Amino acid sequence: MNVKNRFNIVFAINNSYADKLYVTLLSILENNKNNPISFYIISQDLEDKKQKKFLFLEYCYKNCHINFVSPFTNVFKDLKLNISYITKETYYRYIIADLLPNEDKALWLDSDLVVNGRLDKLYNLDLKDYFCAGAEDLFIKNLDYKKEIGFNDNDLYVNAGVLLLNLHKIRELNLCTQLINKTRELSNKIKYQDQDIINIVFKNHVKQFDSIYNFASANVSKEKEKRKKAIIIHYTGSLKPWDKKCKNKLKKIWLKYALKATCIKNKKIKVGLIIDEFFGGAGTAFGGYGFLARKYICKYIPDKNIQIDVLLGRGKNLSAQKYHVDDVDLYRLPKPKFLAKKWLNRQNYDIYLSIELVDNFVLQMESNKKKKLILWIQDPRPWYSWRNSIDTMTTVKEPCFYNQEIYMTVNKWYKEKRVKFISQGNSLNPLAKDLYCLPNETPIQYLPNPIEIDFNYEFNINTKTKNIIFLGRLETQKRAWLFCEIAKRMPEYNFYVLGQFFRYPEENHKMLDEYMNGSIQNLHFVGHVDGKEKKDLIKNARILLSTAIWEGIPISWLECLSYGTLLVSDLERENLVSKFGKYVGEISGDGFDGIDKFLPAIKELMENDILYAEKANAAIKYIRETHNIENFKRDLREVIVRECI
Repeated sequence: MNVKNRFNIVFAINNSYADKLYVTLLSILENNKNNPISFYIISQDLEDKKQKKFLFLEYCYKNCHINFVSPFTNVFKDLKLNISYITKETYYRYIIADLLPNEDKALWLDSDLVVNGRLDKLYNLDLKDYFCAGAEDLFIKNLDYKKEIGFNDNDLYVNAGVLLLNLHKIRELNLCTQLINKTRELSNKIKYQDQDIINIVFKNHVKQFDSIYNFASANVSKEKEKRKKAIIIHYTGSLKPWDKKCKNKLKKIWLKYALKATCIKNKKIKVGLIIDEFFGGAGTAFGGYGFLARKYICKYIPDKNIQIDVLLGRGKNLSAQKYHVDDVDLYRLPKPKFLAKKWLNRQNYDIYLSIELVDNFVLQMESNKKKKLILWIQDPRPWYSWRNSIDTMTTVKEPCFYNQEIYMTVNKWYKEKRVKFISQGNSLNPLAKDLYCLPNETPIQYLPNPIEIDFNYEFNINTKTKNIIFLGRLETQKRAWLFCEIAKRMPEYNFYVLGQFFRYPEENHKMLDEYMNGSIQNLHFVGHVDGKEKKDLIKNARILLSTAIWEGIPISWLECLSYGTLLVSDLERENLVSKFGKYVGEISGDGFDGIDKFLPAIKELMENDILYAEKANAAIKYIRETHNIENFKRDLREVIVRECI
């Protein structure tokens, strides 16, 4: 967080008051979205499940961070309470300066209030040599009480429910100890416990601020002209706005925030993940998008607040076809459009999520114009990428799945302010803007792909074999034949093809049949691998050789880099190949005339141990910092929640 503009806001509650505090926090966040806020919740008995409810707000509001603080309570055990509805937590405000030793300023708020406006003017008050700032207590002012505690009628006595504290000054003068000692000394001579003590100890060192920042019940009655201007509405007294008998004229404002808090706290967000493959699930293909959907999104994102269903597009039946894979429900929509629309209406997804968008049937059938799409940019292919790259292959033609209608559906939803773009790599964003016809200023949030990282792995170059692997589907754009030709020219190394045919197997077989007959002794076709077998092959290999004519940022690259297995490729994305391997330069067409570019790059990484170890260690560090699952869970959940509130 930006410390310069940050608000430090402190509360103290017991477990029974957590739901009320949730309303207070929500009201602050709704009205102060431009300032980073650190909330400090001081509590001795707050249950874990309630802490998690509070932490959910961090997903809803990107500008907040919630800290739970356990107080040292022995110093309060002999301090008396003389107001029936006040608990011992009220004394925790005495020790805020000690609990936050690195902060110079904090705003203390009671939990029976809501914030109905911006706090920056209040928080930015210059305290100078004042111990705190507060608003005059009109209830006390109208009682003949001040003289009982040694105050004159004109002396400022503030309500302690909203205090801007000069923590630096309080620590400097050891005022925490003075507050506690004075409470013991005067316990039988005061009526309003800690509030009296704060006013007595801080007397003549309290800066007054406008009552709109602590608009208590007495202010509601006596300052009617300020009701509409009130920023902090403080429901003082024994009857609170959640009590039916409460007559406070501003009760409705608390109820408004309470309703929204309930909706957010108890909401189960239903996400429709639009994808045409689920890594073999429900008979779908084994591909990168499906791998990401099955192994990461559906595995790690669902929790008590988020449910994900997989939508595989249009089915062939009159009713929706349902599958259940890895504890996830998968659906093919009814074939007739009117039935598909009815089905989506019944499902009532809160939001859609798509990895690119390879089919627009679901979006076309969604009749609710308020529904949004989170589109995760993975491998955008504008028309020129086909014309200038993929279509230059001649021996075997890659089937073109460019579909302008799909891309214009995204454009239409974007113009209706219904699309949130996230991207696995900033280098892909210009391609996506061209593909979806987006303005240059379109905001796109960076959200890198996750991978399962073995944090116990320690790189040791001596464990790396002279193996080179190819990892991916055996399809035209991958140009696996180049991998085979390179194997033929470098018999001193072992080459392993990890992958299988899926789409258009006959055409793809034609280019690889001559290599699969065993005539190249150092070339091995392993087929589709997963789990420990795949992990061991990656871990032991020295190089991942990528010969594709077009890719996004393959997950296979990231998986290999996590084990210090370096890249050699004719395609560059995010500068990954240059930093963590060797980029050989662009090779178009079928690629046979560019094979010689690969050979010296492979040779150098195979023979130069010093260079290899340097790049491998850097790769491992980068992957662990950037592509770990914890960051992925936090960031994608945050996007989903924020787009739904």
